[in-house]
Amino acid sequence: MSALCARLRRPAQLTLGTAILGTGLYAIDARSEAQLLQRNIRTFYNGIALAVDYKLNFRPSLEPDSASRIEALHERVANRIFDVFERNGGLYIKMGQVIGTQSAVLPAAYQRRARRLFDAAPALPFEVVERVFREDFNGLQPSQVFSEFEMLPVASASIAQVHRARLHTGEVVAVKIQKPAILKQMEFDLMAFRVLLWVYEKLFDLPMSWSSDYIEKHIRMEADFISEARNTELASKNFEKEPALKDRVYVPKVYNDFSSKRVLVSEWVDGVQLTDIPKLKAKKLNVDRAMYTTIEAFSSQIFGSGFVHGDPHPGNVLVRKHPTSKSDVQVVIIDHGLYIQESEKFRLEYCKLWEALFMLDMDTMNRICKSWGILDSNMFASITLQKPFSPTKAVHLGQANVNMHDIYELQTSLKDRIKDFLKDQALFPRELIFISRNMNIVRANNKALGSPVNRINVMARWALRGLSRQPVSTQEFSSIHQKIRGYLYSTWRLWIFDCTLMIMSLSFWMVKLRDRTNKLLFGTAGQGFEEVLDQKIKDQVMGQVLTI
Repeated sequence: MSALCARLRRPAQLTLGTAILGTGLYAIDARSEAQLLQRNIRTFYNGIALAVDYKLNFRPSLEPDSASRIEALHERVANRIFDVFERNGGLYIKMGQVIGTQSAVLPAAYQRRARRLFDAAPALPFEVVERVFREDFNGLQPSQVFSEFEMLPVASASIAQVHRARLHTGEVVAVKIQKPAILKQMEFDLMAFRVLLWVYEKLFDLPMSWSSDYIEKHIRMEADFISEARNTELASKNFEKEPALKDRVYVPKVYNDFSSKRVLVSEWVDGVQLTDIPKLKAKKLNVDRAMYTTIEAFSSQIFGSGFVHGDPHPGNVLVRKHPTSKSDVQVVIIDHGLYIQESEKFRLEYCKLWEALFMLDMDTMNRICKSWGILDSNMFASITLQKPFSPTKAVHLGQANVNMHDIYELQTSLKDRIKDFLKDQALFPRELIFISRNMNIVRANNKALGSPVNRINVMARWALRGLSRQPVSTQEFSSIHQKIRGYLYSTWRLWIFDCTLMIMSLSFWMVKLRDRTNKLLFGTAGQGFEEVLDQKIKDQVMGQVLTI
């Protein structure tokens, strides 16, 4: 009997000891700045739970209540995942904000829930700011480094917050302070990110983890403010080299003598966020012109310099009066922590791809896609343009008839299409990961303003301009005959290209005319051009799935 009691006591003691140890660790973690244990338990629990929820309950059918059940599933999962983003903070807020820009491909429930996340970055108390300064500036306080320093931050983001200050020489500056827990949290957050990608890859049999190394590398760079200072200076030089953008786009200068790995001091600029329509109108800033300049700025990076901003959300794009032309605006681009540098080979291929899309040059498009390990070039073209692409049509804005059977076929067959989309992951250019992110955010900004700019046409013209920077071999066009033939061929392609852009422009202005007519006659706000493209790309995917 005593031996039995002893055997029963051992598991009880082990359970009690484990519970006490776990409670103690949880209590210690709760008082720590990084809260690594809680964050990772929350991440893995909810990550597995939402995966299982989708695995078990995503069962499209032809039954009448199928659509409502799937919508309820999306709503449930969206609330779960965004609750994790808000409670974990830091890099999770940035991930959630990126998801919030994917309106062309994600269910509406994700869009509704994402809107609350853009204001979800809490500010640090001033005592923590002082501690960061003491650690990075040999014990100096902010009041010793600056003649004035505002204790309350003017903005708080996922990895840092910004204070307004004044140098002893009189210049007003923005002081960006990194949140000290970020570096501790980052390693565990990225580990969780990698593990969940692997789990989802196995659970859903989809290629996911191949991109993790490249993404992790660039996210780590975002937490290094010395790297951000270098990015800022290079981006400024690149814009100054563009005659069309030199005075229309501005990058605030960095004060390197007052900066460190966790503190970045730059010129203070008063401006209005790109999508803040009431403030833009109150200050009589031209919304259309601001959006047009913004699209040109980031297009010049993608197709021209190849040095591309990875996070152009509205808070990082400010608008102010042009310093010399009072009727114009100047776009100010800030927060240069996340950048990618394209290889020259990729930059030229990407320019050629855009030219081929508008010229309907399927041979060139298929050749480039194949060299990148992409088999479904039509699907990739739609993703690139963020509009439906058809190899037989320059523009596709026709109304699609969508019924319950189409929805069923889409939901059951899309997985196989995605699996086959990227066959050789080793060939896929990693630059496209952040270029797609850049383009998605810029598209979302244009949509938020009511789609005042034909974004696709602007980008296409910059792609053609990017091709003009291609070095020409001295052996090419050596004879007069070859020169004339080359000139005529280039002129012909340019004419076809311009005609295609003109057709796109007509579609763009027809949508705007329709919306204004509806508002004038019926008082209803119509869809902007970006919303039309979002819907049509979903309709096109549906139609393509039916052919599988």
